[in-house]
Amino acid sequence: MSRERFSPVEFALVIGVAFGYLIVASIGTLLSGRTVGQETVARSFGDTHMYALVLYELIVTPVILAVLYIGGWRLRDLKISPSVSGTVLGLTIFSGMWLGEWAFSWLMQVVFPAMRSIYEVLAAYRPAEAPSLAAIVLVSLINPLFEEVFVCGYVIEALRRRFGTTAAINVSVVIRALYHLYQGIAYQPFHIAYGLVQGYVYVRYERLWPLLVSHALLDFIPMAFYLN
Repeated sequence: MSRERFSPVEFALVIGVAFGYLIVASIGTLLSGRTVGQETVARSFGDTHMYALVLYELIVTPVILAVLYIGGWRLRDLKISPSVSGTVLGLTIFSGMWLGEWAFSWLMQVVFPAMRSIYEVLAAYRPAEAPSLAAIVLVSLINPLFEEVFVCGYVIEALRRRFGTTAAINVSVVIRALYHLYQGIAYQPFHIAYGLVQGYVYVRYERLWPLLVSHALLDFIPMAFYLN
């Protein structure tokens, strides 16, 4: 199959269409000092933001899938593979990352007291436009599928045969971290750690389902706190 040969053009098209705009926008947000948690910024995670994200992902997905189909990829190559054991593993990943993030933020505030104010601002953040339950559910279903299929499943499968598994996972992590820069530097350790966990779980078990479960929960539960 042609997908077994790494294609720089295909890779650039898939990543560019899927995450190019998100990466550029996130870098711009970071450089302008308008990341999540800043007192003057309260647009993230409101209905407008979330519906716009879902719309973007739904629009670009057919384009990406067409590129992949031409490149020889088929649905079975994406290895979604739902299962009970995968669901349990996803719950375990979610629980571990949730507790790990809490422990890390606590440790950072103990070791670096100057960061306490940063975490306090992040903890107090609420979007100016409170999200609806429908928007949260929609994002929690579509966004994990979009991200994990392309940033993890595709990137790792496309790169590992040519550059090795470790390099493939690391590239996946870098891409994931870049399009989350709009959340600020304080959140980057979490996204890097989460990307590594997701990548190695995918490589170990050869299926995306645990990643989708953990990601859906990590999207839904934090945003549920923003409900009125």
